[in-house]
Amino acid sequence: MGPGKSKNARRMAEPKKPASSAPKPTAPLRTEHASIMTRLHGLAERIEKLHESATLDQLSLAREVIDFVNKNVAPHARAEEYTLYPAADWAAGEGSKLTETARFEHQLVARRCQALEKEISAGAPAGRLMHHCYGILGLVTAHFQVTDQVLLPYLDKAFDAGRFEKEVLTPLRVERNVKR
Repeated sequence: MGPGKSKNARRMAEPKKPASSAPKPTAPLRTEHASIMTRLHGLAERIEKLHESATLDQLSLAREVIDFVNKNVAPHARAEEYTLYPAADWAAGEGSKLTETARFEHQLVARRCQALEKEISAGAPAGRLMHHCYGILGLVTAHFQVTDQVLLPYLDKAFDAGRFEKEVLTPLRVERNVKR
């Protein structure tokens, strides 16, 4: 705007901001995902140097990937299937198959962990271990991105924060903490 324009004219030309800056109903889950991803990225940085380690340290670091999945990702995935995915399918509409790919990704991560387990047991060389570790960590990263960018927007539209907490997050947290 030129110098001769009034403040009101300048304000009208500025893009409008959303009326509500309230956090999304899924914000707590997004925060949990970000926490898991931070730990995952830290592990991935250590995997980058796996080939520089002694053989036993290589095998131990590869085992950490499996332990990370078993302790952090698998319980979260089980809980997602129990509570989050049914809610997302409902929010997407009758007959939705929105979560089929995400459910399949859980199976792929489990299969890749089994393959890594076999490689560790066989004393595989660093290159093979790194290949499997990166495959697992890459799948988990992609899965969380799909969840946050594709599934959660449906839930943000269908739920308010209180209802999402009560119907989805609380049962998810309970299920995630059940020892199986």
